[in-house]
Parts: sequence; structure tokens; C-alpha cells
Amino acid sequence: MLPKEELETLIEQRGVLKGLNSTLGITAIVMTVVFILYAVLLGKTASEQFLGIKAWIENTLGWYYIIVMFMAFVVCLYLMFSRVGKIRLGRDGDRPEFSNFAWFSMLFGCGTGAGMLFFSMSEPMIHFASNWSGGNPFLSNEVKAAVADFFAAKQAALDAGLLPGDAGFPAPSSLVAEAATGGIKLTIFHWGTIAWAMYGVVGLSLAYFAFRKGLPLAMRSALYPLIGRRIYGPIGHTVDILAVFGTIFGIATTLGLGVNQIGSGLVSLGILQETSQTVTVVSILLITVVATLSATSGVARGIKRLSTLNTWFCVLLLSYFLLSSNTNYLIASSITALGDYLTEGISLTLWTARSEEARLWQGSWTIFYWGWWIAWSAFVGMFIARISRGRTIREFMFGVIVIPSVMALVWFGVIGSAGIYEALYGADMSIYNAAIRDGDYAGTLFSAFDVLTPGLVATVAKLAALLVVVIFFVTSADSGTLVLGRLLAFGERPPVQQRIIWGMALGAVTLIILLLGGDLALRSLQAASIAGALPFTFVLLAMMFGLLKSLRKDSEQFIDNEDRIRKLIEQEVTDMS
Repeated sequence: MLPKEELETLIEQRGVLKGLNSTLGITAIVMTVVFILYAVLLGKTASEQFLGIKAWIENTLGWYYIIVMFMAFVVCLYLMFSRVGKIRLGRDGDRPEFSNFAWFSMLFGCGTGAGMLFFSMSEPMIHFASNWSGGNPFLSNEVKAAVADFFAAKQAALDAGLLPGDAGFPAPSSLVAEAATGGIKLTIFHWGTIAWAMYGVVGLSLAYFAFRKGLPLAMRSALYPLIGRRIYGPIGHTVDILAVFGTIFGIATTLGLGVNQIGSGLVSLGILQETSQTVTVVSILLITVVATLSATSGVARGIKRLSTLNTWFCVLLLSYFLLSSNTNYLIASSITALGDYLTEGISLTLWTARSEEARLWQGSWTIFYWGWWIAWSAFVGMFIARISRGRTIREFMFGVIVIPSVMALVWFGVIGSAGIYEALYGADMSIYNAAIRDGDYAGTLFSAFDVLTPGLVATVAKLAALLVVVIFFVTSADSGTLVLGRLLAFGERPPVQQRIIWGMALGAVTLIILLLGGDLALRSLQAASIAGALPFTFVLLAMMFGLLKSLRKDSEQFIDNEDRIRKLIEQEVTDMS
């Protein structure tokens, strides 16, 4: 804990902060409104500006994003295996509020679960078979040519009326199989350890300084070891407002993606002929209302119950693909991808494109993801910190880094491999066409159900997947509402009225963007939030340094106490003997 004199000062400062609550909230709202109006009213001009900035960062500073993400990963490894891993996030006698299963369910449901579902089948297919900008740069030209030739030959065979197993129907070669494994491996790389290392650093910093040191559960608190009481001045205000800003547009972008996937699911079920603005409005209103009701009931009831329920639905969804596709292929593909990732993970992490074509590809995929994770780190990190009180640093890191990475391996290894298997050995080209020819990322998953189990089973599977989609986006909006409330209440539990206001605000922002600006405005805001990750990287670097500095002092005291207790026990044993 902090010295008594500093604690008294901080308590006084926290009272001042509560007085600034409304001021900072109004500032964040005004900035949000101005930004939305700019993106919507200028339309194409704003989109070109934001996309241009994003492209410049991706192509010019890709190496910097790579270094920042790798540093976060190294810090997490150090904290997981060093002696500071025994330090508890809270008092030494505190214990976790949630069970391991509930904790993991909330990590997955409110972290990357929504995005993983959206890209579950399309991204592995793209890295496997797409020739966009030269295709997957980790595959040789020979392999890429073999994949293109195979699908051209398969389409020609289907057009001629041939089916798999018939004479003359093409069979995938070893080069095609190599490309399929590469597609799964690269997807796991984007969604696994490196992504969660960034969330781990932010979440641990917030939890440590809030629960161990008694500071507010706010982004500014992580800078205390570096700037001290100045976290309660303009620097701290700026950091918190940036976190609010990023959270709002991060959630709005996610909800926009969710609406697309919900619409694709309804079209696939035959409930709608095509998506429309009515579907957009109803979907956003539904998600917003349910998320706000859940947020008002608190984490322990609302988010926990929804996340736990959705984890079981995800298990059922994985079981469906394992049973309906080729089980041996899915398991073998996942194991091979795991081996490749373990042996090539560091080289993948530090790989930096040198040719113009490779830079364009890396900027549009890997650097795009790194910017997205950085932009989301304040929101996800804050939520992870909130649900992790009482855990040791080692428990925290293992749960936040290792478990989600294993889940990403299983998720993409099963669902992604199922899509690739059907594209290779199936009797049609619908999955391949949805992902590669049409670029229908949201609809690729739903198209797979009709291929795997036509009829009633496909309908039931689509309904289950649609429910998973809705719950994922509800929990994302739900946790976003709570995080916004805490950011503007400086770590305190926000009142119900404030949670309702922020819940409605998130829904309103998303609706305005989609109805007035459409996909163009959504892409603009997504590009702007990712570009906004650049200045936030400096905050992240400061957080890493401050966390390590404070933990070093804490660990010395912690070890001194352990040695003192050990000596007392040894003395007691000696006296008794």
C-alpha cells in the first residue's frame, strides 16, 4: 500500500475528481458528437482522410507497432514466471470474486469473442486461398499457384457435372495442404497470445494500482509511479478522455459488425429477403436494451450469467462442427497449427515486410489487428481488471494470456478447418465463394451450415449461431457500458442512472453512424480509432515501465515478509524441538 501521507492526499484528490466527473463526461460527449458529425457530414472526404492516416501508419510505422506488441508480450512472460507472480491483486488475504469458469467466460465474452465469431471461418479461408495483394506472404509462390490451380480445376469439374470421388475430379496436393495449415496458423497468430498480451498489460496495471495500491480504477492510475500526483491534473484527464473516446467508437464499430452478421443470419434463415435499415434499427435497439438491463444488474449477475451461458453455446457450436465435418481432419489440422505456431511464433511476431506488396498485406492484416487491439486495450483492460480482484499476478497472466490463446487455437482450428475441409473436399464452392469471391465475411459461417447439414439440422444450427452472435454483442455493449461508467466515475461503481445513460448513448452513436453514414462512416470511425492507437502507444509504454518499477519495490517487500515469516516458523520449530 501507499504511505499514510500519500493515501490521505489521494483520498482528498479523489474527492476533487468526483467533482470533475460531470465536466469530463460532458467533454467526452461533445468530442464524440463533433467526431460523428465530421465523419457523417463529410462522408467520403472524411473516410479518405481517416483511411489515408491509417494506411500511412500501417505502411510507415508497422515496425513500431510490432515492437510495442512484442514488448507487451515479453513483459507478460516476465511477470508470469518471475517471483512477482506471487503478489496478489488486492490485500494478501483477498480471494477471487468469480470462479475460474465464470472468469474465463467473461474474459472471452467481453474480449475478442464477438470478433472471433465474425471471422471464425472467413479469415482462415482468406489466408489460405486469397490472392489479394499477393496473398499470404508466408506461403511460397509455388504453394499459392497450386491453390489457385486447384480451385480453378474444381470449379471446372463441378461445371462439368462431376462430384468428389468421380474420375477426373481434382484432389488437393501436398502444396494445397500446406497452404491450408498456413491459413489456420496465421489466424491463430492474429487472435492469440500477442493480442491478449496487450490486454494483459493494461488489465494488470489497472488492477494492481487499484486493488493493491488503493488508487482509482482508472487509466490515469497506471501512470502514478512516473508522474505521481500529477495524474490528477491535465495529463490524467487527457488519458481518461482518450480511453472513453476509444471505448465508445470501439464498441460502436463492433456493434456495426454485429448488425451485419445478425442480418446475414436472418437472410440465411429465410426470415428476410435482404438486410435493410429496419433490421439495423431493430437489431441495435434490441442489443442496446438487453445490454443496458444487464449492466444495471451488475457484473456478478448480468454479464456473468450471459457470458457463462454463451460459453456453453460455444461448446455446442464447436461440437456441431466436430461431428458434422471430418473430425480427424479438424483435430489433425489444429494440432499441426499448434506445432507450427509454437515453433514459428517469435519469427511471426517480429517479421517485418520489406517489399511494397508485402507491406500492403501486413498493413492491412497484422498491423491493422495490432492497432485494433491497442485501440481496444483501455476498454478490455479495464473490464479484465474489474473482474480479477483477489487473483495473484501469475494466476492473472495465465488466465488472460494462456487460456484465451488455447481457446483461439480450438476455435479457429475447428471452425476454420471445417470451412477449409469443405472447400477442398465438398461438392460445391459456396464457402469458398462467400469468403474469397464475394468477401461476405459475415455470411461465410452461415453458408457453411447448409453445406454441412442441409435441412432442419442446418436451421437449428443457424438459430444457435445467431443466438451466440447476439449474446456476444450484448456482453460487449454491456461491459462497455460499465467501463464507461467507471472511467467517468474514477473507478467507483457508477450509479444505475449513469449506466443507463451510457448504454443508450452507445446504441445511439451506433445508430447515427449506420443510418446517416452507413458503411462508409463505420469504416471511417474504425480507421480513426485505429489511427488513434498511435498516441495511445506512448501511454502503454509508460504503463509498462511504471508497472515494472512499482512491482520491483513491492516484490522486495513481499520477499522480505516471506523471509521473516519463514525464519519465525523455523525458530518456532527449533524451540519446540
